[in-house]
Amino acid sequence: MLLTHTNSVYSEAITLLDQIPYPQYAHQVAKGGGMVVKQGIRTMPGELINYVLKGNHGAARGTYQFIQSLTRSEHCRIGVILAAGGNLWTGYGSIVPLTNQYPLYQVTPMAVTSVYAGYIANQIGSFDYIATDSTSCISGHSAWYTARNMLSLDILDAVVVISSDNGLSEEYLSVFGEHGLSKLVNEENNPAIIKFRLGHGCNISVFETEDSATKHGHTALAKITDMHIAAEYHASPMGISESGDGYNKVINKVNTDQINFVKTHGTFSSDNRIEEQLIKNKFGDIKIINYKLRIGHTLGASTAIETALAVQEETGTFLSLGAGMGNVFSSAVVEIIK
Repeated sequence: MLLTHTNSVYSEAITLLDQIPYPQYAHQVAKGGGMVVKQGIRTMPGELINYVLKGNHGAARGTYQFIQSLTRSEHCRIGVILAAGGNLWTGYGSIVPLTNQYPLYQVTPMAVTSVYAGYIANQIGSFDYIATDSTSCISGHSAWYTARNMLSLDILDAVVVISSDNGLSEEYLSVFGEHGLSKLVNEENNPAIIKFRLGHGCNISVFETEDSATKHGHTALAKITDMHIAAEYHASPMGISESGDGYNKVINKVNTDQINFVKTHGTFSSDNRIEEQLIKNKFGDIKIINYKLRIGHTLGASTAIETALAVQEETGTFLSLGAGMGNVFSSAVVEIIK
């Protein structure tokens, strides 16, 4: 499966309200550079998707046109998968309580739904297949896995995967705060505290068969050579077993013979410790990269955004790992083509 186009927006900075981290309107194109547009609470995944489609707020231009060139192709069977970490309907407000420091804030917990998938697809063009994926924080990888199957089985010639974050709401922030996963106000400027930050982001990636890429004159950015999705049992849906059974499954089921580096998913100290120990056991002294402290945790979009960043910023062949609530895990072996 060839990756022929990818484009992202994601947060590089956050605003903190009381003891709860909130993302800003701060987005940067993955290929470098970037700009802060505004500061404030952002909760609408649809707007992030449109940023990428239209090339606004730091995203590169050309994504909408690239997809339309495929949808308008006479003999191209094309699908779209809308991926996020949760399925919440719109129209219900979530109130951030009044504190001594801040007034009430109305936050709309909107995320991807099957209805919204059709809505987005209709804005872009005519598709032969439409689906959604909401497999927690590995939704990006999970949708890529589906795309790979559709292409390898010769059901489709190209697949567009739109990975958007969950639409952060008070409920998500409270869960992460209760488990001590995110930085608080008094920890913000302490580099010794490596807990991750919540962020906003969206990635749109286009995958094609070799025949389709050749026919349309598209240059491959990377080749996804292997993927695996798995789960493990753990008493806490937020936890990872000390033995790392889920990670072991997804690492050992893919071909890792030619790996140059590993993109990890770890979001806080115990995640990092288990994940990195498993990597050391498997690969020894190998380069490890992690984007969580840089762009924040973009939840359902994280595996897609971070894998795309590695494709655009690194060289070689790498293993991209993911882990999500509900003890789900993912791996993707990606050969970067420069």
